[in-house]
Amino acid sequence: MIDALIAGLRANSCTVRGPMSADDARATIVGRASGLVACNEDVPVPGIVDALRGRGLDVLTPDDPRWTERLAGAAVGITGARLAVAQPSAIALAAAPGSPRATSLVPPVHVCVLRTSEVVAAFADAMEDIAAGELPSALSWIGGPSRTADLEMITTLGVHGPRAVEVVLVS
Repeated sequence: MIDALIAGLRANSCTVRGPMSADDARATIVGRASGLVACNEDVPVPGIVDALRGRGLDVLTPDDPRWTERLAGAAVGITGARLAVAQPSAIALAAAPGSPRATSLVPPVHVCVLRTSEVVAAFADAMEDIAAGELPSALSWIGGPSRTADLEMITTLGVHGPRAVEVVLVS
């Protein structure tokens, strides 16, 4: 299933890294981040905010009183994923306090951290899993960077969401 997910996400223009340990994921994310970084609470990498700040980065978290006014200036948004579907390849983000949808939509780069144990085979399996627990206020399905071809039939990335989606798989 993991190989199918990786192949599908890459076919949809995502960058996929891993599977790797949480320590390697932390180093990968810190090495990738730059500028103002928005980071949700649901990222399954212990110490990620401290590691980002330790590198001297300005980290914005949803509990910051200036979240709304500063988010538009974020270069990177880092989120966790609720789960992913191998076929068709897509990642589900669950909105919750501390995990707003805007983190994956507003910055031009979205880094999504996914545990390999949260990958299911098919969409029906995902819906069964989600229905078995507490329902989130919103569930966003992400298959790749935002794209449109509305203007002159030329595909453009990043118009309605991130220009780049990077998935870090944690084993």
